[in-house]
Amino acid sequence: MAVVTSFLASDWATLTQRVLHQAHLADLVELRLDEIAHPGGEALRTFFKSCPKPVIVTIGGPEAFGTFAGSQEERFELLRDAAVAGARFVDIDWSLSLELGEVEAPCHRIVSRHDLEGTPEDLMAMDEEMRAVLYEGDAIKLVTHATCTEDGLRMLRHLRRTRGGTIAFCSGSAGTFTRVLAPIFGSPFTYAAPAIMPEEVALEPSAPGQLRLGELLGILPPGGLSHETAVLGVVGNPVKHSASPFVHGMALKHVGLDAVYVAFEPDDFDSFLDLADDPVFRGLSVTAPFKARAAARARRVEDRAQSLGAVNTLVRRNDGSWTGANTDLSAVRTCLERAFGVWSSEPGRPVGMALAQVLVLGTGGAARAAIGAAKDTGASVWVAGRNADRTGILAHELGVEAVLWEEIASLSYDILIHCTPVGSEGAGSGESNPQAAGSMVIPAELLRPGSLVFDAVYRPLRTPLLIAAQERGCTCIPGAEWFVRQAAAQFELFTSHEADDALLRAAFEGALVQGKG
Repeated sequence: MAVVTSFLASDWATLTQRVLHQAHLADLVELRLDEIAHPGGEALRTFFKSCPKPVIVTIGGPEAFGTFAGSQEERFELLRDAAVAGARFVDIDWSLSLELGEVEAPCHRIVSRHDLEGTPEDLMAMDEEMRAVLYEGDAIKLVTHATCTEDGLRMLRHLRRTRGGTIAFCSGSAGTFTRVLAPIFGSPFTYAAPAIMPEEVALEPSAPGQLRLGELLGILPPGGLSHETAVLGVVGNPVKHSASPFVHGMALKHVGLDAVYVAFEPDDFDSFLDLADDPVFRGLSVTAPFKARAAARARRVEDRAQSLGAVNTLVRRNDGSWTGANTDLSAVRTCLERAFGVWSSEPGRPVGMALAQVLVLGTGGAARAAIGAAKDTGASVWVAGRNADRTGILAHELGVEAVLWEEIASLSYDILIHCTPVGSEGAGSGESNPQAAGSMVIPAELLRPGSLVFDAVYRPLRTPLLIAAQERGCTCIPGAEWFVRQAAAQFELFTSHEADDALLRAAFEGALVQGKG
């Protein structure tokens, strides 16, 4: 597998200077000459001699996310001259392949095809059409636009069927994960945008969904990708807010495992799991809204997760089936018991969890884990949700008492556990609910002074709920505690390695600082 850094600039001096500055970081470099006139044969020869890495030369027009507006004769002349001057590859659109003709050896051609609108169902037909215009020694490059995660998975399955040799991945933000995973499935190259370097104006990515080189290298395992690299990931919708890729990625690097961890945001969980039916997919962190479907799809589910009807962890067994677990359960219970021990030492408070009254807000997978954890401690549990029917069904399933949302003001609870997206900068806010970020799930005056308040939301660290609770004299448990503890348990299920708690916490804080969580 080789990483290609693609450079695009509007003048020859800037382009070549940037390439020579960063060439040592990648395996190959790509010169995008879309906006540059022919620099002359001598300039080409000088550059190729000074560049320490093999060079791909391409001139992209509108058919390939490019801006080239010259004549085809000008395009062909520059590509042919680059081949003679020392380029390792020249990239030409498949529709122009025969018109360009063969190029001077030892240069080879990459015959590429882009679908800017979507990912057709029959990718093999596209592949076969391209092979009809190849010369001996040519490589194929197929890039389609992913409108959803499922498109990207279909591209990876296509790579598996072609048995290597085809350069292929998806463009667009929904296809970014394919740029990481494509080499595992057989693509010899993957492409990245130039790294951001000190005291330089960053060059823009040459295609939508392209990761910067530093980001891509940060995801890859220490020895790079291979056909044996394990794929782990978080599955949810939305999931762009998730800290999981950064946190699990750092943990994987710490123990030196040949594995990558990426984010998947499918429209349909069942379709996703069907398309991810490949041995390299080893483990999945499942988040909203797919925890119930994960429980239904797992062939074997741990007893407690089965009773909750929610799974946040899937691990692939040797026979290809999935085992489901719920690491939220143990994480919430540990958080509650540790905080309760300190909180209950104050006079007038319950001396044991069995005497405590817990109110859970929410009816999703996180709420199921919170209810289960609270019940496991012996506490009495109320659950409230804005949808009374859904709340009643959940309460009946888990053997707790449902209360109406408008009854919250009259409830005398000891512990409140918030399990909705309200107040989050990521899930449930911004993209899906603009009113959620920065808002409160209940008015501050409904927070019982002196109670124990646990917020599942972890971004921001100090949510509006926790700020209001602190002002009312409550003891607070931040969502970061929940996240780190469940992630540690997941990591051990995925890898059979004990997680480094301090490392996970540092990685989590780093993810928030970098905007990756």
